[in-house]
Amino acid sequence: MLGESVRGAIYYHIERTFQIRREEIPKRLEAFHEALQGMLGEGAMVVERLIAKNLYAKLGLRFEQHEALIDYVNHARELKGN
Repeated sequence: MLGESVRGAIYYHIERTFQIRREEIPKRLEAFHEALQGMLGEGAMVVERLIAKNLYAKLGLRFEQHEALIDYVNHARELKGN
């Protein structure tokens, strides 16, 4: 949704500045959330919402708005029973 170059720039910056590799993001959601906030300020909410919409679509879930990425993921886990 953001485009390959923007997505790549975000991953690069998060890895270089916050030492969070792309493959670590699912296990370090809170750190990823904080990194996005550090980089984008209030814009992090928009990016997290886009990530969550994509996640919900892949899981076949109806999107419901929450505060932060960790909340979206926890809600999806509850719905899927994981």
